[in-house]
Amino acid sequence: MDLFSSFFAFDFTLFFEAFVLLFAVLDAFGTVPIFIGLTEEYPDDRKRIVKQAVIIATVILAVFALFGWLIFDIFGITVDDFRIAGGIVLFVVAVEHLEGRDSRSKGLEPSDIAAFPLATPLLAGPGAISTVIIVSAPPYSPFLALLVIACNAVLAFAILYASGWVRKVIGPNGTVALSRITALLIAALAVSFVVTGVTNVVAAVK
Repeated sequence: MDLFSSFFAFDFTLFFEAFVLLFAVLDAFGTVPIFIGLTEEYPDDRKRIVKQAVIIATVILAVFALFGWLIFDIFGITVDDFRIAGGIVLFVVAVEHLEGRDSRSKGLEPSDIAAFPLATPLLAGPGAISTVIIVSAPPYSPFLALLVIACNAVLAFAILYASGWVRKVIGPNGTVALSRITALLIAALAVSFVVTGVTNVVAAVK
């Protein structure tokens, strides 16, 4: 198979498998309460934040799908290194939310929140990055990976775009409570990133 054919190789079964895998890893539904909590100061900017976050996450995943292995080799890092670093930063954000302090996400412009922590590491996190790197290699292909990323980006946008409806249903008091629960979810996600990363690093050393 020549380079052109291997790049554009497509199989519907493999596409469906990769699509479901990335959809599960992105977990757009699970990001909804976190998104509402992080954007409680910007209710009128949520639609713009969603658009920016999804675009940034899509670009990040597309770059890693095409050049992931090369980028990691150049800097001498692994997905687990990225997972540990992202988990630590995300945990700091969660602690600040739990303590009621002004977190790094508060006082920032909506575009800043869209980039971090929404676009990365919540959407384009270590799990999603490692997934797109995997599905860009045989028996999959870079074209299939890009197609899977695009389809999941559209779904993530639609799911997060509808989060305003959730806010209207639960009301302001519910939003405050959800913000605290959100902090716990972020902390748990951060711990999961770090534990998985450390476990994989230790296993690789043995």
